[in-house]
Amino acid sequence: MPTEPTWTEMPAVAAAAAAGDIGTLLRVARTTSGLTLEEAGQRTGYSAATMSRWENGRRRDWTVTELRRLAQVYGIPPRLFGLASSSPPAQTSAARVIEGPNNGGGDWMRRRDLIAGTLGLTTGAALLPADAAGGMAATVEDVIFGRVAAVPLPDHQLGAQLAAAKADFRACRYSQLARRLPRLLAQATAGRDEAPADQVEQASARLSQAYGVATQLLIKLHDDGMAWSTSDRAIQAARASGDPLVIAEATRLAATVLRRTRHRDGAQRLVLHAARQLDADTGLTDLPQTAMYGQLLAVAAYTAAIRDDRDTAWTLLGEAEDAARRVGRDTNRFNPLDLAVYKISVARVLGDYGTAVNYARQVDPTHITAPERRARYWEDTALALHGRGYSTGAFQALLAAERDTPQEVRYRPWAQNLTRELISTDTRGALTGVRELAARIGVDA
Repeated sequence: MPTEPTWTEMPAVAAAAAAGDIGTLLRVARTTSGLTLEEAGQRTGYSAATMSRWENGRRRDWTVTELRRLAQVYGIPPRLFGLASSSPPAQTSAARVIEGPNNGGGDWMRRRDLIAGTLGLTTGAALLPADAAGGMAATVEDVIFGRVAAVPLPDHQLGAQLAAAKADFRACRYSQLARRLPRLLAQATAGRDEAPADQVEQASARLSQAYGVATQLLIKLHDDGMAWSTSDRAIQAARASGDPLVIAEATRLAATVLRRTRHRDGAQRLVLHAARQLDADTGLTDLPQTAMYGQLLAVAAYTAAIRDDRDTAWTLLGEAEDAARRVGRDTNRFNPLDLAVYKISVARVLGDYGTAVNYARQVDPTHITAPERRARYWEDTALALHGRGYSTGAFQALLAAERDTPQEVRYRPWAQNLTRELISTDTRGALTGVRELAARIGVDA
């Protein structure tokens, strides 16, 4: 028999169980596990706003199936929900927590297919050693573990390949980027390994940037384990390059991976240290340096919001705003429009959905030139509208995201989960087309 968690002995828990107060039981189980509302939502497949409503007792009708699922995901003894104890039918509670409900089923398999399938496509004989070019497929894992080799490219050709990969990411062409990455990483690795002594730093910068693009894609697809590996490679290569901007960018991505793996304090320290180091090393004397400094502070603000450190989040955004103003209208770098989108993100994560919606209304997404940045706008806007209770507005923002950045909606969990919630709450059939959307993006309605 598994040992019950110690929090079940709390008097408040006994009182909630006796009163059938599901919301209190969920809140206690979540907070004692150190989970945020967003993390709990990811495990259950619902938004933070929905989880908050449940914890506040705004739902009274529960099915036995739903209660058993919540008990399994949260690690709540079934008896507290008035259920008979029973073993999970096929999957243990521990396994369920590792996968997470919103990472399970068709959505997670679809993203895994993209990661393991398209990243595992044959990259061609040019990538492989001459004696191994016989149908062998190369993956990012193969590159990381040294199972493939490539012929190094001249620097200008490698630079062009790297620019194309970055363009794929900015345009939300995730499947195309996934196919491109193994070859790019292998060629960048070969370029660094075989570079003459006077070119090692430049080759290391190229390698760091290649691993950085890989990390960005893996973060988007929620493959945090592989992202940890690629971000570490990016950091090592960046340090070998000696380039302050390359080091800062690699550190920013590493902090994002740390944050996503629940090392929030470490992520905060890392990204703030990177900002201070960039300032000390460069004096922020040009626009690229200033823009990177502002982006680091914005990432730190978002991290503070996830840590529920409201004052720090808004203070850091104020610092980032100063940097963004200095950058001005340079659309290729962190600028005031990017800062405006971060404001939506920070307000939403803090649960200030009304504030987030107000910030969203102040932004014209047609002025955001990069599709990947517009995708962030649509995500935060849709989720903030849903959190505010504006289902129709959330659905319209979701449709706009699909039209604008279809792969963002097809492969990202936020869109999958929001679509499910809209279907489950649309009891009057007011959201015309929501089930058709679900069918298009592969959500089981």
